[in-house]
Amino acid sequence: MGGPILTRYTIFNTKGIRLRLAVAADLHDEAGEAALALLRQAKPELILLPGDTLEHIVPPANLPWADIEQRYRQARFPAAERRLRPRMDALRRRRRPAPQKRHGLDFLRQAAQIAPTYLSLGNHEFYIQPQDLLELAEAGGIMLDNRAVTVYTRDGAAVRLGGLSTCPDRDWLADFAAAPEYRLLLCHRPEYYEQLVQPTGIELTVSGHAHGGQIRLFGHGVYAPGQGLLPKYTKGVYDGGRLVVSAGLHSTAGLPRWGNPTEVVLVDLVPDGLA
Repeated sequence: MGGPILTRYTIFNTKGIRLRLAVAADLHDEAGEAALALLRQAKPELILLPGDTLEHIVPPANLPWADIEQRYRQARFPAAERRLRPRMDALRRRRRPAPQKRHGLDFLRQAAQIAPTYLSLGNHEFYIQPQDLLELAEAGGIMLDNRAVTVYTRDGAAVRLGGLSTCPDRDWLADFAAAPEYRLLLCHRPEYYEQLVQPTGIELTVSGHAHGGQIRLFGHGVYAPGQGLLPKYTKGVYDGGRLVVSAGLHSTAGLPRWGNPTEVVLVDLVPDGLA
C-alpha cells in the first residue's frame, strides 16, 4: 500500500467557529515524512494527534519483564475483545514491545513547526514517565491527558480543547463538557464515544485507534481493537459531525491493510450557513 492520503471533511457548527484542523492518529513511532508533507500542504491552524504517536515509551528499568508483558497485553486487548484473542492471535504477529525508535518525537517536533500541535495518549503509550513528558514538551507538543486549554481562532472565537486519557477520568470529562466555549475533544478510543462523550453534548470529538477496520469491505471495517468484529466506528464522520475517526497512519496488526489507505484527516469547521 502506498503512502497516506489527505482526507477532507467540512463540519458546520452553531457557535460561529471557523477553524482548520489536521488529525494525525496512530503514527506508532514509525517514520512520518509523507504525513508531514501532507500537513505542510494542508496548512492547518491546529494539528491534533489523538493517541499512539509513539508505539510505546521505554518502561522504567525496575519494572519486571513479566509485568511489562502483562500490561502490554491488557492495553492491546481490552476486556471487550478478549473473547476473540485466541483466533486473532493466529492472525497477529506475536511480539514483545519494540525498542522506542523516536520517530514519534521527530514527527512531533516537525509538526509543531507547521502549526500548534496538541496530543492525547493512546493505549500504546501507557508506560509514560515524567522524563517522557518532558521530552514530548521539548519536542513542541502540548499534552492533554485529562487536561484542557483554551485556544482562539483567527476571528478571536474561543475553543476549549481537551484530551481524554485512554484511562478516562469521568469527573474531568464532566467539567470539560460544562465549558461554555465550543468544545473539541481528543479521545483515542472511539468506542468511548457513545457511553462517555455523546451524552455530554461536546460538539466535536476526534479519535483514532480503529485503524480503519484494518480490512475494509463495501465501505466498512472488518475488525478494530476495542470494538471487535464488524466495528461501528472505524473511519469517517459520525453522529451528524460530532465524531471524526481517523484510519490512522500505521497499525500494529499482523494483517496488511486492504482497501484502507492510511490518512491525514483535514477538518474545516465552518459556521452554519457559510461555505
